[in-house]
Amino acid sequence: MLVSEEDAPLLSALKAKRRALAEEARVPAYVIFTDRTLIEMAEKRPATLDDMARINGVGATKLERFGDIFLQVITGAPAAETHPSRRRLAGRDAGGLFDRLLEVQNDLARGAEGTDKPMTCSASLLAKVAQLSAPDAASLTRILGERRAERFGAAFLEVLREAP
Repeated sequence: MLVSEEDAPLLSALKAKRRALAEEARVPAYVIFTDRTLIEMAEKRPATLDDMARINGVGATKLERFGDIFLQVITGAPAAETHPSRRRLAGRDAGGLFDRLLEVQNDLARGAEGTDKPMTCSASLLAKVAQLSAPDAASLTRILGERRAERFGAAFLEVLREAP
């Protein structure tokens, strides 16, 4: 037995999905994912693209092509819409930072008092901030521009400094 009795039905469903995709693409099934990768999916049951990216055999390309499809098999629900800038950060520390920066941005979108004109950063800007290797006020200003850095800079720096 490759997996526990509990995981066997999920493994069968994952193999069926792999077989269908392979037939459609006219490639051997292992080109989609190997048995070992499907077994790990059945055992770990990833719930997000970040979790899926941590599965052995799921690289960036396969995550992009098949991540949502196999997550739907595992969770039974359609995958949440993920911005491409966030999707590229799946499975990396910067992905979690992106999510935290987005929360902070949403809290400050109307300013600290909640009465200012709404302001946001694009997903690509947040991704750039999340990937900063040596965050400081000057680098944030260069990426965000003066107005956004004035509103979000201090809070973003705090998030980046708290990161592991």
